[in-house]
Amino acid sequence: MTHEEKSSMRRPIGVWLVSAFYLLSAGWTLLSFALIFGGAIKITAAQEAYFASLSGVDWFFSLAIGVVGFSAAVCLFLLRRVALALFPIALALNLAFTAVHVMRTNWAEALGGAGLVGALFGWLILVAVIVYTRRLAKRGGALLRWPNNVMQRTALRTAADAGRYTAEDARARL
Repeated sequence: MTHEEKSSMRRPIGVWLVSAFYLLSAGWTLLSFALIFGGAIKITAAQEAYFASLSGVDWFFSLAIGVVGFSAAVCLFLLRRVALALFPIALALNLAFTAVHVMRTNWAEALGGAGLVGALFGWLILVAVIVYTRRLAKRGGALLRWPNNVMQRTALRTAADAGRYTAEDARARL
């Protein structure tokens, strides 16, 4: 691997920050649920009523939204282009699911003022991550390439070295 290929594979600091944020958020969420359902943290009557109102479908979609968001962060860390689609899907699912919960349950009451601000802040962060991911993709280079790009370059270079392509043909095929 040439120096150019090695330097082009470095992750920008923003990718590290987004990945760390999602890792910490996922860990905090799991810890919070464990503490709540383990009885270590007292919850308000409104929160208790909210959790009691959730069905199996609600829990499934909550988990699915979390998995989509975490998968998007992993794909961004791996510099995979699919992150461009997964982050907006996570935001759309989150907003739609929240709208359903606002209409069907006591979601706003259970969250309280600080929780509502936190939810809004989380959506704004997700919008910022979507904008950042799109900018990375537009910038090009090694960022957000398809997974086989380095392997493809190596195969084309090998074919060019073997005389099947000229070096210019190999570059044009990338």
